[in-house]
Amino acid sequence: MNIFQKFSCYVLLFCCCLGYANPSDNVLLQKGWDALVKDHENEAFSYFWQAFEKARKENNTQDKAESLLYLGICSFGASSEKGLRYVTQSLSEYKKLASSNPEFAKKGRSRCLQLISTIYSRQKKYKEAIALSKTVVADLQGTDDKEGTLGLAYSSLGTLYEYQKQSDSSAYFFKRALAEFEKQKNIAYLPTAYVKMGDLAKRNRQKEISFGFYNKAIQLADTSENKQAQVHSLVALGKWELDFNHDEAKAEIHFQKAKLISQNLSDKVFEIKAIQALIDLKKKQNKFLEVSQLQDEQIKIKDHYYSLEREQIAKNLEVQFEVAEKDRKLELISKEKEVSRLTNYLLFSLVMLLVIVFSFLYFFLKRINKRDKQLLKTKEELFTVLEEQKQLKEQQFENDLEHKESQLSAITLQMLQKNELLEEIKSIINKKEDTTEKQLTKVINSHFTQDNNWNDFDKYFESVNKNFYNKLKQKYPDISSNDLKICALIKLNLSIKEMASILNISPDSVKTARYRLRKKLQLTTEDNLTEFILSV
Repeated sequence: MNIFQKFSCYVLLFCCCLGYANPSDNVLLQKGWDALVKDHENEAFSYFWQAFEKARKENNTQDKAESLLYLGICSFGASSEKGLRYVTQSLSEYKKLASSNPEFAKKGRSRCLQLISTIYSRQKKYKEAIALSKTVVADLQGTDDKEGTLGLAYSSLGTLYEYQKQSDSSAYFFKRALAEFEKQKNIAYLPTAYVKMGDLAKRNRQKEISFGFYNKAIQLADTSENKQAQVHSLVALGKWELDFNHDEAKAEIHFQKAKLISQNLSDKVFEIKAIQALIDLKKKQNKFLEVSQLQDEQIKIKDHYYSLEREQIAKNLEVQFEVAEKDRKLELISKEKEVSRLTNYLLFSLVMLLVIVFSFLYFFLKRINKRDKQLLKTKEELFTVLEEQKQLKEQQFENDLEHKESQLSAITLQMLQKNELLEEIKSIINKKEDTTEKQLTKVINSHFTQDNNWNDFDKYFESVNKNFYNKLKQKYPDISSNDLKICALIKLNLSIKEMASILNISPDSVKTARYRLRKKLQLTTEDNLTEFILSV
């Protein structure tokens, strides 16, 4: 493992060791968490173990799963196999809660998978680690992850992509991790996230920005008394002094302080990292004796840390995890089959329900159709009755019209006969010239001027020819009452002689009146007056 990989692995271990924001309401787990954040691993382990024993006695599956997870977090820094064993047991307990408390079980499983991803990364199983962290992201993305597991998965993916020298992907996930940690205000994770962002800025030669991130990291680590975060930040600050200020003295102060703090940590990865930073510095200063001493010290720590027996135990636990995962997948397949069976049952039930519904609709519609036919028949009978009534009314109207027309003709004939009689009397009287005869002529002439007969004529004429006079007056405002009389007589299709007798004027006067009427009606010589009047 080269220096860069060691550093990345260290970041992952640091994140997981501090892991997963404040635990449940269990008092023992809370005390253990507080001790773990301050890197008091032995005290933290004691609290987590007490919580596990208490949950086991009370058969509390939820607290048992939580305490086993935190035992794994607390243990894996010093012993990968212990950490893997505890987290595998925790995964089994969370699995039991899948039906009773699915949301809690899902989040717990994600936390377990992320811790296993971290352990795999330490064992250089990068492909498996990436797959597990991606699973965590897929499960938690879009949820309100107050435990910080999603941010932790982003950070792990950022580090793992650094191994593969995929800088763009690495930077993307580190930025997502920082955003997630700041959103949830996870003090335990933020120092590491700030250091990674500082590394990205330093790689881009952004001096002030990178220092700002490193400074935030060390301040937050000191405030929270997080020794692992202090080591991490001090090493980063020492390298920054070398890269930008070329100040070897300040860099050595930071490295030595990190080494001193890391000696009290059970997870020796931090001490190895601090020593490696000093080795690189001493090589640069050509102080090879000190380099040799530091390398010997580092080798002893590594030999103690990496043992064949531990690797074998870890391998066995990996198999347990893989078997557990296979069992989980088989169970999922079984559940899918059950779901398929239930789906088929529901589909069959739905088909039967549809058959019943359609049958009911068929008979219902048939009944409605029968009722509609009866209603239609009734309407047809009613329509027949109405038609008969309409025909009766029309017949009555025609009878009334014929009656009025006969009355109109009678009045017209009466007027004609009266005027002919009066005309004859007048002509006889005109042959004599005594006073009595003159008085008689005056009386007869007075009869010619009476309008009673014309009033009766107009009344019957309007009843037969609705609005005849009004139509002519609206269209030809200049037309006179005498013109209207001429029009009425033309409408009755009377001859000029008959009109002259009724109006008590000569036929020539009738012709003159017709001529004037044509002008008022704006008719040309080609237009037929009688046809025009009949069309009104």
